Formats: sequence, structure tokens, C-alpha cells
Amino acid sequence: MPSVYLPELENLKPGDETRLEGPEFHHLAHVARRRAEDALALNSGQGSLGTGIVLKTAKDHALLRVTDIRRCEPFPAPYAIAFALLKNRHDELLVEKCTELGASAFFPMLTEYSVRQAGGNTLERFRKTALAAIKQCDNPWLPEVLALSDLSEALGLIEEKGFTPVVCSEQHPELWLHHIPRVKLARPCFLIGAEGGWSDAEFKALERFQHISLGNLITRAETAAIAVAAQWLAYAEQCFSVE
Repeated sequence: MPSVYLPELENLKPGDETRLEGPEFHHLAHVARRRAEDALALNSGQGSLGTGIVLKTAKDHALLRVTDIRRCEPFPAPYAIAFALLKNRHDELLVEKCTELGASAFFPMLTEYSVRQAGGNTLERFRKTALAAIKQCDNPWLPEVLALSDLSEALGLIEEKGFTPVVCSEQHPELWLHHIPRVKLARPCFLIGAEGGWSDAEFKALERFQHISLGNLITRAETAAIAVAAQWLAYAEQCFSVE
């Protein structure tokens, strides 16, 4: 069943009709090739999932009827990922997989060892990637993609958004996520450096924050982000199941 991004689902109820236009209509009609009476999954990206049917399609829109809606509670242990831009669009893979693992926000960065600069559509590509991912995995919460910034600016944005920076590095191989008291990991934002890691100056700027190791081997940056997202889900599940 194809999934449609429908932000207005937040203000609808079962039985309501709504008009679908723009890119979501184009995908529905010309990629998924849905027609009248076909069923759809609906995703508001703001906490609601539902189902609907196509009533009719026209040249530039479709008319839908909502058949069911369920509200979803936010993940009780939200986290974010800050990452340096990566070559060959590996950062899009990072955004896709971490969205599937429930990340709440992304903070793209330019660091000293970044291997590429941002293009004019880099942030838009990240946002489209995240949107496609929530539809693919029925994640009802669309993550926020923040403006591209350098490390100093990113740290300010991370704290402004209420996250706690946590640095992923090899400098403290004895410290893993499960070794850190939960009180020090309130709404963590895991910082992932470029393929070349963090520079000495960046390590100095990051020394006041908690550092963790992700494993015994050096991984690619996108692998590190996916690994820490999965580790956080396991850590948070253990913490919350004890309460």
C-alpha cells in the first residue's frame, strides 16, 4: 500500500475528504499509479498515521477520503545526529537510515576534514530523503533538518534545540554508550566527524562534552551514525523498561 505524506491529517477525522496536490499527487498518480477506490496509507509527519481511499483523480490533484486515523506518542527518548558532509552522497544514506531508526533532528556540518562543500540543493535533498524514509517505514514523526553550519555554530544550534552534544570518537575506547549515566545523556545529539575524523582544534572545542566509542574497529562515518542510532534505541529501551 503506498504511503502519502499528508500534514493536514492532524486536522482531519475519519470520513473527511481532502485534496492531494503537488509532488505527493504526482507520485501517487504517476509513480504508484493509484486510481479511484485504491487504498492508501497516510502519514502526517507530526504524529498521526491513517488510511484512506482515492475517490477520484484529475489532471493536477486527487480527492481522498480518510477512513482511519491513529495518533502516535512521540518517542520517549529522542535523539539527534550531527554529521559532517560526506562524499558520494553517503550522508543521504545516513539521513535515510537514521530516520528509519527514529532520529528527531539532523545537524549537517562543515568540519575541517569535510571532503565536499554543500550544493544549492543539499539541504533539500536531505529533507526529501527524510520524507521518503518516514513513508517507507511508517515513522509518524518527520525529523527536522537544520541549516548547514560549522562546528561552533552547530554546537549552538544543538543546545538551542534542547539536545546534549555527545561526541563519537576513538579517543576514549573504554567509554561506550552503556557506561554513561542516563542523566548525562538527556536528549543526546551524537556528533559524527568527517571521514578524516576531528582535527586537533575541533577535539579541543569538544573536550567539555561527553565522548563515547562505538566499537573496536574504525567505521565509515555513515556506519558510525547508524550504529550509534541503533545503540541508543537499545540503551533507551533498557532504561525505560526498568522504570
